[in-house]
Amino acid sequence: MRAQDEKIKGFNILELIVVVLIIGVLSAVGYPRFNDWRKDRETRDAVIQIRSLIQGIYSQTQRGQYAFVQVRISEEADGADRNIVVTSKGMKAETLASLLNNRNSVWWTANRTPDYANICNITDDAYWDDDPEQGADNIEVRQIIFKNVTTNWTDNTGAICFGKNDRWFSGNGQLASENNNDVVVDNYLFICDRSIKYNTSIRCDVDGAGTPDTEHGYLYAIEWSRFGNITYEKFNNTYQINPQNGKKEWAGGNWVAQ
Repeated sequence: MRAQDEKIKGFNILELIVVVLIIGVLSAVGYPRFNDWRKDRETRDAVIQIRSLIQGIYSQTQRGQYAFVQVRISEEADGADRNIVVTSKGMKAETLASLLNNRNSVWWTANRTPDYANICNITDDAYWDDDPEQGADNIEVRQIIFKNVTTNWTDNTGAICFGKNDRWFSGNGQLASENNNDVVVDNYLFICDRSIKYNTSIRCDVDGAGTPDTEHGYLYAIEWSRFGNITYEKFNNTYQINPQNGKKEWAGGNWVAQ
């Protein structure tokens, strides 16, 4: 029995040091990859939630719960932090009918044509029948706050609006622009990680054509149509070797459907 006990040995100090060193090396190599995966997953999850919110409120126009709806996206300060706040709002058929029948309402221009610059209202607190920001607690409308992602604007708001009749598809703020006095609704919302790993900005560095000006590790675009088709894409970075210094450099990329 004593001979058997003598064969049982524990780790000595040198062996423990070697094990600790191996674990440290593996952690140092693996952590950056894990951190990249976590940030990409976090950004992707935010995109999926926003897409689901848009799909959900649009579906209410088809079910007859609302005649007109809005998705409002704000980038705003929260103390020392910043958030993306996404809110869905709904308008009942009776309210819509009263606006349509009143030619002096914000839905009509002086020429009695639809005033698309104003119907997707982002300033009037009493405009929507159900608005989470005004205390509505029914399940058809909701608000989600994202702390770790951002979009391609700062301290501003954009909105898109849908109706059962696609004629009322409209936008406001950062999601609409004017072209020869006509309102053009943007079809993209860009979402990226609120990180300075790839650039020093706290917003997605994307131009008006949807092309990044700098490298982004985790850049997505949510796309919609007036008919409620909601999809999303991820920007796939490409690189090339600089012949002068032999270093790998960012060379743009392309959008890939997810």
